Amino acid sequence: MDWKSVYATSADIRGYFKNFAEKYSLRQFIHLSHQAIGAKWSSEKNGWDVEIRNLKSGTVINDFCHILVNAGGILNAWRWPAIPGFNQYKGPILHSANWEDSVQLDGKHVGLIGNG
Repeated sequence: MDWKSVYATSADIRGYFKNFAEKYSLRQFIHLSHQAIGAKWSSEKNGWDVEIRNLKSGTVINDFCHILVNAGGILNAWRWPAIPGFNQYKGPILHSANWEDSVQLDGKHVGLIGNG
């Protein structure tokens, strides 16, 4: 893939993964809104027994895999900072882990809290 910039945007990365999944017919194996809640190595099966929660229905699925990639990342459990009065702010509030592209920042004064 030819990236548009040195630091890819979230839209570019999402597009890359979407195209990759379509190219290699992987979409049938991808389940969104699911969370791995446990994984245990099975010596008998030489692989991982995995517990997965469907975040929409709450049901738990038990599955098995030979290869397990931990790609949880810190931004899967993001939260707003504990700042007194934070919930009283009336303007748009954005978090890098849950960005809203529709908010226009051009010509606005932007406050940044933390930078990773």
